[in-house]
Amino acid sequence: MKIYVDAYLAKNLGDDLFINILTTRYPEHKFYAISKGEKGYNTKNFKVYSNMYIFKILKKFQWEKYLANHYDTVVTIGGSMFMERGDTNRDFSMGKNKRYVLGINFGPYKTQEYYNNIHNMLSNVEDVCFRDRYSASLFSDVSNVRYAPDILFNVELPKVVRRKKLFISVVDLNQVNKFKNLSKKRLAYDQLIMKYIRKYDHLGYDIVLCSFSRPEGDEYAVRRLMQCAKSERIAVRTLYYWNNIQEVLTELASSNTVIGTRFHAVILGLLAGAEVLPIMYSNKTGYVLDDLGFDMAHAIDLKSENWMHYGHKLPNPIAWNVSSSVVASAEQFSALDTFLGE
Repeated sequence: MKIYVDAYLAKNLGDDLFINILTTRYPEHKFYAISKGEKGYNTKNFKVYSNMYIFKILKKFQWEKYLANHYDTVVTIGGSMFMERGDTNRDFSMGKNKRYVLGINFGPYKTQEYYNNIHNMLSNVEDVCFRDRYSASLFSDVSNVRYAPDILFNVELPKVVRRKKLFISVVDLNQVNKFKNLSKKRLAYDQLIMKYIRKYDHLGYDIVLCSFSRPEGDEYAVRRLMQCAKSERIAVRTLYYWNNIQEVLTELASSNTVIGTRFHAVILGLLAGAEVLPIMYSNKTGYVLDDLGFDMAHAIDLKSENWMHYGHKLPNPIAWNVSSSVVASAEQFSALDTFLGE
């Protein structure tokens, strides 16, 4: 079949892994998408048309659904695909084809109109599988809504030995459009990360600072923190994601400790069996951790004020058994499996 993919194609590690999992799971089918110019997505069974002008036109006039009608079905795959951003009454439909919506969470949202709009759209697709129970509960009256753990629990991590290494995923809170009210906490956040760098350097760990998303500014934070560490003569390695999925996964899988600000650094760290400290900038991480039964005493919520007063007694990363979630996460694809005859 020819399948149109509705996804976030902007060289963000988590979303790129979604695409890899989807297209690898169904190698006999052909997948197509359009992006605003990002390169490096094309594979044997995935074709991306990269054209900034056409992409903007399709989005501005909400014509993407007409393009999608030329395919056999539509798959929407992502995470935070439906957050209210001044698009309260936008047409979120994707044509008249059967549509499968995988891996999403809902919100944050501000208005009942936006909720009603998304509710109406989800009520008219074949299948909706949320990645957190909270989002699914908001649409519990929709018969085709389900829950299964995050798609990235399906990732095949490299078979490597974990060693005395700290992997840190960071964000740049200066990105006001992304983090809004958290931007005023940027300095305090950088200082928090430096406290962990000093602690683990003292313990003799190899330390890696990683950017998951260049477009969203992670690299600025990596460079800034690297300079801070350098000024204190602390050896820190930097790692930037840009089409190098296996390199990033290998570094993470071989780390026995992961401090994750990016949502999927947390998921991948737990999948790898590492000790993990989630640093949450969004409720989406908290909802998923609640589903896992994770001990929230070993997590930091940037929206609170408590973490800004940590002294030397920092929350410790912990390992958490997610084996049941790994098995259950395959259910994200159960309806699509049936439709594609897999």
